[in-house]
Amino acid sequence: MIRVVLADDHDLVRLGITAVLSEQPDISVCGVAATGEDAVAQAHEQSPDVVLLDLTMPGAGGLAAAAEIVAADHAVRALILTGHTEPELIRAAFAAGATGYVFKDADVGQLVEAVRAVHRGEVWLSPEAAGALAGELRDRTRRSTRRGHGPRRRAPREQLPKP
Repeated sequence: MIRVVLADDHDLVRLGITAVLSEQPDISVCGVAATGEDAVAQAHEQSPDVVLLDLTMPGAGGLAAAAEIVAADHAVRALILTGHTEPELIRAAFAAGATGYVFKDADVGQLVEAVRAVHRGEVWLSPEAAGALAGELRDRTRRSTRRGHGPRRRAPREQLPKP
C-alpha cells in the first residue's frame, strides 16, 4: 500500500484528490495538510511513502516542505502538484528533493501514475513539464549558437578535405 500525505491550501482540491487517490486499491491518503509546515508535521507523524505537495501554500510552500521532508527521511518521495509551468520552478522542485512534477490539470490516470512512479523511485515529469524544460533547453541552445558558443557546425561535404 502506498501511503500518501497530501498538502494543498485549497479544501476542494484536497477533498477531490483524496477521493481520487482513495479509490485506488494500492494507495491510501494517510494525512492531509493546508500549509508546508503542516505537511512536514504530517510527514513526521505518518511516515508516508509519498508526499504530494502544492508549490504555493501559506507559510512555507511546497519547495521548503519537500526539502525538509526528504532531508529528514530519504525514503520519502516528494511529488509536486501545481499549476506553475515555469521551467525555473520545475528545476527548483528537483533541487529541493522532489522526484516528480505534475500539473493540476492532469487527468486522474496521470496523477495516479505519477504517485506510483515516484513511489517506485522513478523520476516522473508530466509531458507538459518535460516540454517546458525541453523548450527552455532549445532556446538556450539557439541563443548560445547565435553568439558563437554553440556546437560547431559541420562543413558541407564538398568543403571537407579529402583523405
